[in-house]
Amino acid sequence: MKNNDEVDVNGIQTVFGATGSYGYSVIMKLLENGYKVRAVVRDEKKAADLFHGNVQIAVADVTNGEEIPRVCKDAAVLYLGHNFPYGLWKKYYMNSILNILKGCRGSKPLVVFPGNVYGYGKFQHLPVDETHLLNARSEKGMLRNQIESILWSYHLKGRINLIIPRFADFYGPNVVNELYGAMFRNAIQDKPVIWPVNADVEHNITYIEDAAQATLLMVQNPNEYGKVFHVSGPITTARKFIEEIYYVSGNKSAIKVVSKKFIRALGIFNSNARELIELLYEYEEPYVIDDTKLLKTFPHFSHTPYNVGIRRTVDWFKNKIRTPGR
Repeated sequence: MKNNDEVDVNGIQTVFGATGSYGYSVIMKLLENGYKVRAVVRDEKKAADLFHGNVQIAVADVTNGEEIPRVCKDAAVLYLGHNFPYGLWKKYYMNSILNILKGCRGSKPLVVFPGNVYGYGKFQHLPVDETHLLNARSEKGMLRNQIESILWSYHLKGRINLIIPRFADFYGPNVVNELYGAMFRNAIQDKPVIWPVNADVEHNITYIEDAAQATLLMVQNPNEYGKVFHVSGPITTARKFIEEIYYVSGNKSAIKVVSKKFIRALGIFNSNARELIELLYEYEEPYVIDDTKLLKTFPHFSHTPYNVGIRRTVDWFKNKIRTPGR
């Protein structure tokens, strides 16, 4: 699906969701490579604390279409790194993407839509490569597929160029979600780490800085526009991964695996647990994402070993715990 004529990606790099884990890592990689960056955020102070004046901060609400044209102005690349709590995906996610597409009308930017593998549904073969059918039956997977379909339509009509990197679960600095963020915080503080359903099946986990590096490689190579790339990590298990976090933290491993039955019961009272239920298949069966295509296309790219990524992440969380206001 190539449509890469008249591509110049050296202009303004506009990153939505700039203070989130993916957006932050992409921005740091862009700055490292000398790009001019516009960080689109809701919280100006948080962005200022993170980026120390090195980016142009643009405050905007992606759910308000009137605010989007000004933050898309003159952008060469749009990174759609914004996200919503699971319970708000249906209400806001599609609308936010349509707002951005309308906001950049006429400029034909390169659009990077960072994804996951929800759209595949239960895996039909392992390892899962980019040819896997989009068989999602979950609400979140089907919504992702609908969004991708619209983006491909814009790409094929010549309105945008498009790249879709699909990642495994993220871990790393500034990944602070309730699963992986809590995993590091608890291990560092010598508390139990909770994992859903099965900690002993094969699993990939993507180091967030690898995700950013792979994204930049795709952006810098116009021949790869109009493609999907997986970006995963070495095969491990949740148990081995968590034990390494405890080891690096200097604490004894204490993993609590919670059952599907427990999570379903918890979902009666907890909205986050309720939203996780339809995705539990990713934790009870092998989750092996094949990124051979990426590694062959960009032979100088390599995954950060887990022991290295975990040590960097532990150091980041320890610093965060010592200085919570930062």
